[in-house]
Amino acid sequence: MNKHVIGCRSTRNMLRFATSSVVVQLFLLISLSAVCPAPAQTSASDTGSTELPANWRDIKDGVGSYPAGHMLEIALRRTHSNKLEMFKWRSEFIAMLSAQPGPLVEREWHSIWGLPENSGAGTWTGMTWWENQQKWQDMANMVFTSPVAEKWLQTIDMTLIFVKPLDSRFDLHMLAQSGAQVLELGLLVFPATAANDAAAAETYLDALKKNGAETYRFAIYPNPSGFYGPYTVAYNKNGPPARTGEKWFVYMASYESADVRTRLQSTDEVRRAFEALTNSTVKEHSDIQVMTRTTSQVCIKKSGECSLDPDDCHVGIMGGGDTWAGSCGERPQPCVTDYNVCSRLSPGTCAVVGGKQVDACPSSHK
Repeated sequence: MNKHVIGCRSTRNMLRFATSSVVVQLFLLISLSAVCPAPAQTSASDTGSTELPANWRDIKDGVGSYPAGHMLEIALRRTHSNKLEMFKWRSEFIAMLSAQPGPLVEREWHSIWGLPENSGAGTWTGMTWWENQQKWQDMANMVFTSPVAEKWLQTIDMTLIFVKPLDSRFDLHMLAQSGAQVLELGLLVFPATAANDAAAAETYLDALKKNGAETYRFAIYPNPSGFYGPYTVAYNKNGPPARTGEKWFVYMASYESADVRTRLQSTDEVRRAFEALTNSTVKEHSDIQVMTRTTSQVCIKKSGECSLDPDDCHVGIMGGGDTWAGSCGERPQPCVTDYNVCSRLSPGTCAVVGGKQVDACPSSHK
């Protein structure tokens, strides 16, 4: 046997029993992916309406044996420390992520209901639409090894999984754009004991769609360790998912409002389907979250103070009120532009318009 392959298997075995910090383990997995080929690919699921080619997993980018094309990263983060401490490091991490090439769309969601319930400071889920998985890998090699990532990951338990939408209607740009709309996300695990272990999930989604909800199904990418599911080392809520004997299923459902979801879930058909779904899953590894859109940016208050709590931000008053920014360092500051006009602009905007930052605007200027 090729000694290169033997080396990969040995490294993977060591990773299963790794007990060091999350960042160190992530770094090992990230490094591993550069030298270890992914396992043989299987065809996409025939479930749901899909326009993807049946052999989409067999189309390679030519780098690292990753499947070709765009992919969606889902990072479900259960905060177990102080919420503002998490937001502080999350803000810095997102600023670093945004500077990397490859992410096309980034969205963040705040859970208003979860199964199992989060006993900590709340659950926030990030979704990023990537140009391809190799771009994510390049970013991870740069960002996940940083002290910022280490401090941020110490505040959360995270399920990190890569998926591909099986429906061409899925559009992260437009998902839950209205203020009242909510999104249900299911990261489900079923015991792989039958030919169709996820039948309960399909029945539930069919019931939702029949009653007016928008539903989406996803195929799961292999992560760099070769496992079809989330990062083993990043999944700390109840221990790592099993590498064998389990089957992962990812879905989303969009509702016009939380009240619409509550009313829909109370119907006999949907209630029975949901009960059958939850009774069929491996509960210690499964997550269902009902979420509202939030933002991965920080809030700059009208007073100029930087708030790390997105729930504390009130945006929409033209010429005043609160605003969003990429980080606390982008808060508006005095900037002198052409014709000696002084106003409060973010450092980035000040530079773009050819301005110069000053300590304070003269009293004669606004």
